Amino acid sequence: MEGYIDEYRHPKVVVLVNEVPIDAVIDTGFDGDLCLPIQVAIQRGLNLCDTIEVELADGTKKRESVFTGEAKLGDNKREVGIMLTESEEGLLGTQMFSRLEINFNERTVKLE
Repeated sequence: MEGYIDEYRHPKVVVLVNEVPIDAVIDTGFDGDLCLPIQVAIQRGLNLCDTIEVELADGTKKRESVFTGEAKLGDNKREVGIMLTESEEGLLGTQMFSRLEINFNERTVKLE
């Protein structure tokens, strides 16, 4: 699966969420599946399945709702846990791939 580097040097990939394409930033600091903007999640008809405690980069801990949805990344299609963000960008977490190769000079991204 190939992604791309955007104009801000963010590595991104297109993931289908409930059959709708979403550009997501690859976030190696996020160990979950997906994090989607609230507005996007509402439009996709996701199902609430759990609440979990998460720790943010600054050490802050808080409870987050987890939703389920179907995600397709390349040829791999599966049900995933989706958290919500107030950001305008989605995040792809490390649970969604086993290998990542980013070349900023060539502006290429490869995922397995």
